[in-house]
Amino acid sequence: MASPNPNTHTAQHVELAKIHVDYAWNGRAARNVQDMASTESSGFDGFVSNIRTAGQIEPVILRNTSNKTLSGQKTDKPFELVVGFRRYRAIELANQENQDPKKTASVPNLPNGTILATVRELKDPTEARVLNALENTARKNLKAPDLVFIARDLAAKNMNQTAIADALQITQGWVSKLLKVAGLPVAVLDHWRDEKPIPAVQTKDGTFELKAGQGGKAVPSRELTEPEMRALAELKGGPEELTARYIKMVAPATEQGEGPGASTAGETDKTKVAVQEIAGLMGCMVRAGVLDNGSLDWTRVIGPRKKGYPIDCGKDTSQERLLELGDAAQEAFEAEVTKGSKGASKSA
Repeated sequence: MASPNPNTHTAQHVELAKIHVDYAWNGRAARNVQDMASTESSGFDGFVSNIRTAGQIEPVILRNTSNKTLSGQKTDKPFELVVGFRRYRAIELANQENQDPKKTASVPNLPNGTILATVRELKDPTEARVLNALENTARKNLKAPDLVFIARDLAAKNMNQTAIADALQITQGWVSKLLKVAGLPVAVLDHWRDEKPIPAVQTKDGTFELKAGQGGKAVPSRELTEPEMRALAELKGGPEELTARYIKMVAPATEQGEGPGASTAGETDKTKVAVQEIAGLMGCMVRAGVLDNGSLDWTRVIGPRKKGYPIDCGKDTSQERLLELGDAAQEAFEAEVTKGSKGASKSA
């Protein structure tokens, strides 16, 4: 097979064995390469099935390595994958699962063991990073943690917020928010994006950690949203305190007092119940016609009693705690208001 011509963007067949693939470098987290949104297809299995049936339509993008990867490692493979990690993985699987490659094509429009690709001269890692990010943002494949890592990497290359926004085709305000989250401790960001364990940190409230579970990953009870991470980043405190707060958010204490937040579990439950009761009462008043059902900003009414807030948040006045109580209040409020609409529909 002739070697691909690096001076043209014409799609060519390139042997899989000659391509260096680093899923950790990819803008989309490695754990999400086979975690496709249902809006994209019937999942990754469906994606592989489509390629087996219809062939590869869009070529991937490679770079000439010159014996050095984008991560700075030596390699004897002439090419490195820059764009098209899911396509590469799907075609790789199709070839691996082909029982008789001498008689059957793994992918209809490809010689077995190859992928359709364009080869570009991308010696600057920043240029490759931007190209990878643009591909993913255009397809809406990037989750908030992925965008945070990309914005952080580009900022480390001395790109200002305006340049990053232009490169990623997002707003400068969004870049500012991403970089604020990027300032959180590395262990926190690694867990948020890749579910990596968090080593033990010691604070005045005790020791906090997220141990490795099955497969070496520390899976949280829930994944935090970007606004929650931004609220965490805006809090005062050192890396240990912020890491401990993050752990308490993703792995809260059980009612038996086990886990990171055991010392305040009882008080936390009582406070939340009290907030829900008050919010539920307000929902009853709306249902009864005493109050109008306007938009409620719970951040204006939930807070420290000593500062004049009508609904007390308890001793924990952190922003993530206020967000949690606000969500609980809104849920209880809407549950009561909805009762009235259900009753009305029954009597109609």
